[in-house]
Amino acid sequence: MRSEEYHTSRLVELLEKERILTLDRIAEALGRPSRITVFRKLAQLGGRASYSHRGRYQTLDRIAEYDENGLWSFRGVRFSRQGTLLRTIVYLVEHSRQGYFASELQALLQVRVHNALAHLYGANLLSREQLADQYLYVSPTGGTDQLEKRYEAIQQAHEQGSPGIEEVPEEMCESMRLLLSVLNEKQRRLYLGLESMRLGHGGDVKISRITGVNVKTIARGRRQLQARNITAERIREVGGGRPSLKKKRRDGTPG
Repeated sequence: MRSEEYHTSRLVELLEKERILTLDRIAEALGRPSRITVFRKLAQLGGRASYSHRGRYQTLDRIAEYDENGLWSFRGVRFSRQGTLLRTIVYLVEHSRQGYFASELQALLQVRVHNALAHLYGANLLSREQLADQYLYVSPTGGTDQLEKRYEAIQQAHEQGSPGIEEVPEEMCESMRLLLSVLNEKQRRLYLGLESMRLGHGGDVKISRITGVNVKTIARGRRQLQARNITAERIREVGGGRPSLKKKRRDGTPG
C-alpha cells in the first residue's frame, strides 16, 4: 500500500475523542504505515508533539486549548504552541518582562528545565545573571531591560517590607552601618556583597533593606567576589599613614 492511500479520517475521529494519542496508536489508526508517513500525516493535520514525556504524545493544534503562554496540559501531558521544550523556554524568556529564574520556569512548565537551560545558555540562545544563589535567564538582546525590571520588582518588594530581615540581629545591623561609614565606595560594595553571600537566598534584598544601599550595587559586589574579580588599589593618599621611623642626625640629614 502506497503512503498516499493511508487515510486520516479515522485518526482525526480518534484524536477528537481522546484528545491525545501515543505515536503507536496513531500508527495503528493510520494502518501501520512507515514512521516517516506517520509524521507527514500529522504535519498535514497540524499535529503537535508533547514537550513532556519525551514527546511520546501527539495532539492537534485545533484541539489544544492553549493559555496566554501558549501552554496546554491534558491528563498530565504538556504541550506548547512552540513545540519543543527548548523552543518554549526561549519564547517564554524572550517575551517576559523581567526574565525567569529556573524555579519559575519549572513551576510554569511542570518539567525539569535545568539541562535545557544549560544547553540554551551554552548555545548563546539565552543570557543569564546571577542574583543571590540563582541565575536569572534573560534575552540575549533585551536582557538589560529585563534585568532592570527584575531589580525594580525586587526593590519594590524591599520597600513594601519583604520578609526575612528579622533573621539579622539589630546589633549586627548597627555594626554593619558603622563599618560602612569608614569604608570607601569599592570596599563598601565588596563588603556588602560578602554579607549577601553569607545570608544566602535573597541576601541582596535583605542587605539592601538593612543598609539602604541599592540592591544593584550589592549584587555587583557579590558578583565580583564570586568571580574573584578584585584588583588591589591604593587606598591611602600619598603622604598618608604612619610617619617614617628613621631618626635624623643632629645636622638634619636622615640617619
